[in-house]
Formats: sequence, C-alpha cells, structure tokens
Amino acid sequence: MVQISAGLAIGRNSQDVRYTYIQPGEARSRTICFFCPGSSYLFDKPFLHYSTMLMLGHDSDIVHIEYAYGKENIAFGELAMAERSKWMQEDVQAVVEKVLAGHPYEQIFFLGKSIGTMPIVDGLLQDPAHEKAAAILLTPILTSELLATNLLKTKQPIYLAIGTEDHFYREPLMEKLRETKPNLHLEIVPNANHALEIGLDLCASLSTLTSVMEEMDRFVTRQLQLGLK
Repeated sequence: MVQISAGLAIGRNSQDVRYTYIQPGEARSRTICFFCPGSSYLFDKPFLHYSTMLMLGHDSDIVHIEYAYGKENIAFGELAMAERSKWMQEDVQAVVEKVLAGHPYEQIFFLGKSIGTMPIVDGLLQDPAHEKAAAILLTPILTSELLATNLLKTKQPIYLAIGTEDHFYREPLMEKLRETKPNLHLEIVPNANHALEIGLDLCASLSTLTSVMEEMDRFVTRQLQLGLK
C-alpha cells in the first residue's frame, strides 16, 4: 500500500519549502527519486504523473518538491536566469538534505521538468556528494548559459528529452552534447513543443508520451541494475 506524508524544509530566506513523501510500501526503499516540477507544469501533468507511477513501479520512494515560482512570485520572476537557479538550488537542497538525513539510500535519482532542471544541473549534479546519482531532465532550459556550461561538465548518467519546437531547444548545444557526453542519453522529439506535445495532434502527442516513458523506463532499469548490485 502506498504511503504518503507531507514535510517542510527551510529554504531561501528561511522560507518553508513543502514536499510530499511517497513510499510504494510500508518500509523505506533502497532507491529514492526527487521530483522538481516546472513553474506551472506540476505533478498532475502527464509526464510527471506517469514518471511518478514509473518510479513507484520500480519500488522507489518519491519526493515531490512543491516550491512556488509562478506568476504570483514577483521577486522570483524579476531575477535573471542564473539568480533563479541559485534561489531554486537553495530550496531544493534544503529538501534533499532533510530527507537524506533521515534515511540512507543506495541509489538516488533527480527528475526535473523545465525550470526544475536548473537546480539539478547547476547544483545537485555539481555536488560531489551526488556523484553516483542519476538524473532525468525533461525539456531543460538549454538557453541558460549556466545550465549549458554545467551540463557539459556532468559525469553522472542522464536521460534528457526535449522537442525541436521547444523554445528552449538549441541545436548547436545538442550537437556538442552528442559528440562529447557519452553519459547523456538524448531523446530529441521532432516537432514537439515545451510540453512535449505535437501541436494539436492527439495521436502523435500520445505516441510521444509513450515513447519517452518507455525510454525513461529503460534508463531507470539500467541505472538500478548498475547501482543496486
């Protein structure tokens, strides 16, 4: 039976950062996945909903980080991209540290959507404490120079999915990643937008959802096989 509980961590400027802790059973797992959503792409949206289902199916504990960076957060919206990343890093790190202090895990995953990829790439994956973690990046902010630079420095295994019609897509960066980063599994979806949807084409959009989730499942399975030996 799935166990769900709420938690609080102290983030930037001593502000509370809410999170939801989900366990697939009564006992803690050997694996955990921290979810960092987009500003408006939250956990009820298709890719995060099914990613949650996928990780629970792999007997992984889940942490949904529930920061609030929407339009109502004027201060956040006025910051440059690098400063937004710094703000998010502080909030996300506070949750990660609190959760990991309560229970050691053998395998850690970080999953981010859109701006939720920034604290993962710019912060968590640059931390030696997480050198054995794996990451799933859905539609990352590739136009951020900080994120692009840090992505090129990463050594951890990463699954990255983005569409060619996403306004954050950068073909020159993708070419460089293909050529220099064997640790990255790249899923480039032709004609997909920032929601990984193909315009108003329902069948094509559902096919994309299925394809990305299948590739993500293969990636997670492989990392678990390597990490839980």
